[in-house]
Amino acid sequence: MKKIIHFLRQYGCLFLLFFYVSLTAQTDSLEQKLAVASKKEKIELYKQLTNKYSKISVDRAIDYAKQGLELVKNENNKNTGFFYIRLGKFYNDKSDHENALLYYTKALEVSKKLKYELGIGKCYQNIGVVHIRMGEYETALDYYLKALKIYEKSKEENLIVAITNNLGTLYSCRLKDDDNATIYYEKALELSHESGNQEYRAYVLGNVSEMYMRQKRFDKAKKTLTEAFKIAEETNYLDLMIGSLNNLSQISIDEEKYEEALIHSKRALQMRLDSGYSEDNTLAYLTLANIYEKLGDLRTAGLHYDKALSVGEKIGALPQLSRVYGALHEYANRKREHQKSYEYLLKYNEIKDSLFTKEKDKQLKEVQAKFDLENKEKEVLLLTNENQIKELENKNQRTTQIILITGLVALTIIVLTLFYAYKNKQKTNKILAKKNKQISETLKDREILLKEVHHRVKNNLQIVSSLLRLQHKFGDHKSSFEILQEIQDKIQAMAIIHERLYKSSDLSLINLQTYLDNLLTYFNTSYDLPEQNITITTAIDNINLDMDYLVPCGLIVNEIIANSIKYAFQEDTSGRINIEASKNHDTCMLKIQDTGVGFPKDFKIEDSKSLGMQLIQGLTKQINGTVEIFSNPGACYTITFDIKE
Repeated sequence: MKKIIHFLRQYGCLFLLFFYVSLTAQTDSLEQKLAVASKKEKIELYKQLTNKYSKISVDRAIDYAKQGLELVKNENNKNTGFFYIRLGKFYNDKSDHENALLYYTKALEVSKKLKYELGIGKCYQNIGVVHIRMGEYETALDYYLKALKIYEKSKEENLIVAITNNLGTLYSCRLKDDDNATIYYEKALELSHESGNQEYRAYVLGNVSEMYMRQKRFDKAKKTLTEAFKIAEETNYLDLMIGSLNNLSQISIDEEKYEEALIHSKRALQMRLDSGYSEDNTLAYLTLANIYEKLGDLRTAGLHYDKALSVGEKIGALPQLSRVYGALHEYANRKREHQKSYEYLLKYNEIKDSLFTKEKDKQLKEVQAKFDLENKEKEVLLLTNENQIKELENKNQRTTQIILITGLVALTIIVLTLFYAYKNKQKTNKILAKKNKQISETLKDREILLKEVHHRVKNNLQIVSSLLRLQHKFGDHKSSFEILQEIQDKIQAMAIIHERLYKSSDLSLINLQTYLDNLLTYFNTSYDLPEQNITITTAIDNINLDMDYLVPCGLIVNEIIANSIKYAFQEDTSGRINIEASKNHDTCMLKIQDTGVGFPKDFKIEDSKSLGMQLIQGLTKQINGTVEIFSNPGACYTITFDIKE
């Protein structure tokens, strides 16, 4: 195996050069044939040129596809469908989703007129892919299901496996519905096993393992990744082998098994180096540096941080360099090397700004190149006019007048061109001034938001003070440990909010799902819920709240979960707490229920004298909401409130 890899690395460049020369020669030959070809032959030639140039220049491939389409646009046949499909793919690759949908829709119309079922299914699948890239996941799901129905009717096993895997990925990664994702993944695995397509089975297993990783089900993720790696190794599927090792390393890091993580990451990096890969090697060294640091081997960690920086600078990939400088900034800060930390931070910000302005610089360079080309053309025109004048000096008066008129016209064109360039430069300067003004206004807005955060911190400290007074008032019958635990829970619920704020680019809003994940992580650790056999599940919509709503909601969730953990479940029995949050227009509903013993008969929250129930009622009133409770059979709380924009 090593000899084969050494051979490929030694002769790979020569092979690529030969392939490019051969491909270019073939395309030149095809273009020459167009001049003498019949209409039927031209259509075939345009199809071949479209395919050939898709590997060299997408823009040229689009041009040839459109020329071929001109020959068949009034016909409904597979040639028409071919050009529409190829144009749809090219535009989707260029992120021109509007044109991609236009051509895929036209291909769909042709397939329907031809009653070509597989063509219809493929069009549905391609349209679904475009909608995913546009973020329209429900629409994409509809098209995927239409494609699956056609493939199942046609009994196309490979197409069924592919679309079923795509559906699993759509449900898991985009729609956050792991139950449906599991159904489709299992179906894809079953079909790939029956068809004997081991390479595709390994690919599906890789997707399944990533779903388990997102669910923190690391045992299942490791088992699935091990199976995927074994198949990938048998089929020499190198990308999946490297990806599986990287995921196994990440799981070991999450489980704090750093020795195992080190083995997996080193093996993945060695595969990259042996096969000649260079992309993402920077991040591989960065991962190893992080693992060595966690193992306490600071010397080796430092060497790998330096290696990551060296490789990143060598390939010049700004996004990767940005991550390296960010990691080095934090690493130096942990080592209390504040000068180095500051220098790395400056470089990190410099690259970040460079990425932001890269597109703008590209546009300015294109304008400058166009201007330079126009100037060269003007110089050529002036030289041509001078030569013409010298050659025509001895001609008659009429010829001289024609030359003078031509010179005046040329001069007018030059003046107009210079004037246009001047106006264009003024327009560019105005655009830059406008952008700078927007940046300045954004900085002012952030300063205002920061002041608002400090004001909210003061308010939260007042809330803490009030909670302490209430705890003192109602805590006569409790032990000191219980009182301190309850106080700690409430303070932690607010501390997580501030942690999310300083990690967020938006200082005014925090995502409810992210906040609750952090809060539940605290409960799992603080109360050792796995040891008590208590699990907490969530189903949270994409809801962003400011601190006026998030602080009361966090304290409400804190009180309810704490009550459920302490009083809902009988000893030596398992329990589950479920949290749901949804938003309909401006109305939010927060529902928390457990599988415990429920409320006492005829229990009414408004009659309760306990601190927890009074806090829940008071915090609900603070956000102008309502709270309802009932047993189902466990305790169930439903809090409803409106969000003011």
